Amino acid sequence: MPSLIRKLFHKTEAPKDGLTQPQREAIVDLLNYCMYADNLVMLAEDRLIADTVAKFNWDPKIPFDQFDARSIGNARYASENQGFRDRFLTSISDRLDTAAVKGQALDLCQELFLADGARSDEEDAVLQNLTKLLE
Repeated sequence: MPSLIRKLFHKTEAPKDGLTQPQREAIVDLLNYCMYADNLVMLAEDRLIADTVAKFNWDPKIPFDQFDARSIGNARYASENQGFRDRFLTSISDRLDTAAVKGQALDLCQELFLADGARSDEEDAVLQNLTKLLE
């Protein structure tokens, strides 16, 4: 019984990753977008995203698998449709909302682009655009 009372009245701690849920979601959206930048999805890229998310304090009320499926769909559509891409990337930038988190997200993008062993011209172009967007 004391453990039940403790659970009921226990203060929720601040997330250990230092991110808000919208920032976590924006990072996943951005990494999925980057994964599709060169139209070549590699297992190493998918693994990097999974490892990154494993370090997050993901909100348990938002099933990650459902969010990720929607995120991948949006990322793929953004790679094909300029108008949607602009709105998608603006939404990501707005949700990242601080210079520190934007820098962290850009670092993760660079890491993702190198995960498969080489960075393509398409990935370079995407990284340049993201750097301008997130500065």
